[in-house]
Amino acid sequence: MAADEVRFGVVGLGMGASRCGTIVSTPGAKLVAVADLNPERGKKVSEKHKVDWHPEYERLLDRKDIDVIMVMTPSGVHAKMGIQAAQAGKHVITTKPIDVTLEAADALIRECERCRVKLVVDFESRYSADNNRIAEAIAAGKFGKLVLGEARVKWFRAQSYYDDWHGTWALDGGGSLINQSVHWIDVLLWFMGPVDYVSGKIGIHTHRMETEDVGMAWLVFKNGAFGTILGTTTFPDTLPARVEIHGDKGGAATSNNKIDYWKFKDEPPADQQKPYVYHGPKNVIEDMVAVVREGKQPRVDGREGRRSLELVKAIYLSAQKGEIVELPL
Repeated sequence: MAADEVRFGVVGLGMGASRCGTIVSTPGAKLVAVADLNPERGKKVSEKHKVDWHPEYERLLDRKDIDVIMVMTPSGVHAKMGIQAAQAGKHVITTKPIDVTLEAADALIRECERCRVKLVVDFESRYSADNNRIAEAIAAGKFGKLVLGEARVKWFRAQSYYDDWHGTWALDGGGSLINQSVHWIDVLLWFMGPVDYVSGKIGIHTHRMETEDVGMAWLVFKNGAFGTILGTTTFPDTLPARVEIHGDKGGAATSNNKIDYWKFKDEPPADQQKPYVYHGPKNVIEDMVAVVREGKQPRVDGREGRRSLELVKAIYLSAQKGEIVELPL
C-alpha cells in the first residue's frame, strides 16, 4: 500500500456497490473493506474487489487501516452512522441527502467538527464540467441579474421500488423530492443562491406509499429571482433531469448535467462556443482524496449539503400547512 493512499470502507452495498468501483478506479484511493447485512451482496463485492466483508458495521469502525467511511445506507440512518464513524476518528462521506431531518444533519455536522474529521456529502452533479461552467459564469456576472431558475425531474419508479424503505418518512424522509430530485435542487441552490420563501404542494397519485410521488414548489430567492421545482416518479419513462436558468444578459439549460442551451446577448457566437476545461475533481472519491491529502475544501461539506435538505423540508412544511414558508427554518 502506498503511504499516501486514502483508505476507504463502504457501508451499504446497494448503490454502495457502484461506489466501491469508483474507489478502486480512483488514483490515491484504496478500498479496504465493506459492510452490509446482506451476505449475498457482501460476498459479491468482497470477491469482486478482493476486500474484506463484515456483516456488522462496527467492524469497519474498529479497523485501523480505514481513513474514510462512506455511508450508503437508507437516508434516515446517515447521521447515526456518520456520527459513529466520526467518533472512531474516520472521515465521513454520506450519500444524498445528508439525513432526513435538520436535527440529525446538525448533529452530524457538529460531531464531525468536534472530532476534527471531514464530512462530505455526495452530490454527483457538483462534479459535472458543464455545471461548473455555469456556476463560474454566474460568479463572473455573465448572466447579469438572475431572473428565473427551474429544476425539473420526471422519472418512473415501479411500485416494487416503494415496497421497502423508499417513500417512507422515517428512512427516506419523503419521496420524489428528497430522493430523486434533491440532486437538482442542490444544483438550483448552487446556481441561484439562498431562498427567501417557498410554497409547496405534494401528493400521491400512482403508488402505494407514505410520502409523495409528485412534488412541486415555487420559490423566491434572496436575490429577488423566482424559481420552480417539479419532481415526480409517476412519468411513464425516465426523462433527463433538467435545470434551466436565465438572467437579463443570458441563459443556460442542462439535460442530465450536460449543457444543451447556452446563449448570451452581448457575446459573439464564436466566443460562446469556446471549449471549457474543467480542472476540479471528477467524483466524490477524488474530492475526498484531495481533502484528506491536501486539506482542500470539498465541493459539498456538511453545511452546504444541509441547504438542499432545508429547502425540501420547507416545501414539505408548506404543503402540510397550506401556506408560504420562510427560510431559514
